[in-house]
Amino acid sequence: MPRRYLNLTPLPEALAAMRRAFPPSDHAETVPLRLAVGRVTAEPLYAEYSVPEVDIAKFDGYAVKSRDTPGAQDQRPLPLLEYARINTGEMLPPAFDAVVMVEDTWDDGGTPWIRKSAAPWQNVRHAGEDIRAGELVLPKGHRIRPFDLGALATYGITRIAVRSVRVGIIPTGSDLVPLGVAPAPGQTIETNTLMAEAYLTRMGATCHRYGIVPDDPDLIRSVLEAAVAENDLVILSAGSSAGSRDFSRDVVGALGEIIFHGIAVRPGKPVLLASVDSKPVLGMPGYPVAAQTVLREVAGNLLAWWGLPALPGEELDVRLSRRLASDLGFDEFVPVSVGRVDGTCFATPHPRGGGIQMAVVRANGYIHIPAEREGIEAGEEVRVRLTVPSASIPRTLICVGVRDPTIAELGNCLADAGYLLHCCKASTMGAVLALRAKTCHAASVSLAETEAAWNDRVLRYLPGVDLLRVQVARTELGLVSAGDLDTDTLASLRFVNHPKGTAARALLDAWLDREGIDAGSIAGYGHEVKTPAAVAAAVGNGFADAGVCPAATAREAGLRFIPLGYETRDLLVREELAADEGVACLIRSARSPEFGERLRSLARCHADRQAARAG
Repeated sequence: MPRRYLNLTPLPEALAAMRRAFPPSDHAETVPLRLAVGRVTAEPLYAEYSVPEVDIAKFDGYAVKSRDTPGAQDQRPLPLLEYARINTGEMLPPAFDAVVMVEDTWDDGGTPWIRKSAAPWQNVRHAGEDIRAGELVLPKGHRIRPFDLGALATYGITRIAVRSVRVGIIPTGSDLVPLGVAPAPGQTIETNTLMAEAYLTRMGATCHRYGIVPDDPDLIRSVLEAAVAENDLVILSAGSSAGSRDFSRDVVGALGEIIFHGIAVRPGKPVLLASVDSKPVLGMPGYPVAAQTVLREVAGNLLAWWGLPALPGEELDVRLSRRLASDLGFDEFVPVSVGRVDGTCFATPHPRGGGIQMAVVRANGYIHIPAEREGIEAGEEVRVRLTVPSASIPRTLICVGVRDPTIAELGNCLADAGYLLHCCKASTMGAVLALRAKTCHAASVSLAETEAAWNDRVLRYLPGVDLLRVQVARTELGLVSAGDLDTDTLASLRFVNHPKGTAARALLDAWLDREGIDAGSIAGYGHEVKTPAAVAAAVGNGFADAGVCPAATAREAGLRFIPLGYETRDLLVREELAADEGVACLIRSARSPEFGERLRSLARCHADRQAARAG
């Protein structure tokens, strides 16, 4: 199949090239045989003695001289005149050269008769047939399996040299600050190497994190040279893309040979692999989720190739809740939340992208879309690699829809009751359709506070479905601007809008209709952003003159506010699922005084933080 992205190495080819370039290292430790499963041999293993050491019988029966048996048939049985009774595994007595199975004989007055002739060496295992003393048992670089242990013990091998790995991890970037330092605007806390150290240490590697190196080629080169001298594998965090401050390729290329730069995987495309002094140097992207993919699929793969066992992780075959599209030629890894809804396990995807770190935090597994697939259809069976114990799945509740702090606080209430609430982001329409398909326990919907909105956005898509509706939030929305705003000047202003189907868009359209203003005449009406904060920022920074956002957001940004109406945040549950223990707990928690108090406390804390910032 022709590839669409000719400048990117397919993931399987990249891994194969990596393994060819970096065979298992010579660093080793010696472990007892019983602790060797999953490790990789650091040197060849040879049998201490032959097995079997002498000729032995394969089956229970009689040791015979084959020359005495020709002509024996069912109709013409022959008596055995010279024989020896023998059991499986016993040494073949001298002068005999075959074994007749006891099933092919019968006893007549103490004399065995045979009904089949025996060929020379029939049913005999020769000395050294399994292995001879000094013969290779396992080669260097073999991952030891549980069933290898019996053979190794049989051949006299009791201790084994297995590989170990030292990993140096270098964070690069002038915008990085260490953990514990509050980042200034434009700065980022350095976390990727912290994550890499934790992950690779769990695999059994010995990791050393170096200090943050600014975007200076000479400084990066100096630290890289030291790290290569001190370690078996070096990982450069960030700097592997194509930006003006991405120096990894140039520095690494000057010191060694680039094996590949860019692989057809999402997220994680800009990964770099080079050989410096015959050691691997891996450049991983700075986006956290992309870095996680590279650690798991590339660095982890290399360490596993070198003999460090992969981290345990359960796999589960489930149904995909909604269609996932994917580009041909890319291996894609998508975070999902898995929960059992009405007896069926569904995997609901989270937003994709190398920088959406919370998608991985909120997920309890991930799926792999192979490069040869353009996507996976809703309802199709998929294999999920869980990142949590499978025992937690029955106590996981899936909520699809609008995600905000109220839903997070509801999750805290459920945690006290022993349940895990996973909220998978979707539009109100997506949430309603998930509820219709019965792929979630609850839907979180955002609606303009009008009967028409309830009928048009919910009931028309759920005909005949009995619903439980719990309001969890009510927010005032309005037009915001930095200066004066009236209907006469609105058409001349630059606008920033919300997507179609949102409560903010519905309230704006209703207001424009009442005022007799043509939406098409408003500059920027089609310019959409996804969050209230983005609206406030666009207006506050002068990129737009007006937009719609909550009253509280307008106050925080110091913007003028014209009320338009209210948006409600509702939790919807099918009544038929309300008897489920977890769903019943969800409903009780959403209606409980404790949840109300949590929301009020959250609002007070938010107000206090804003006041502190203003002061």
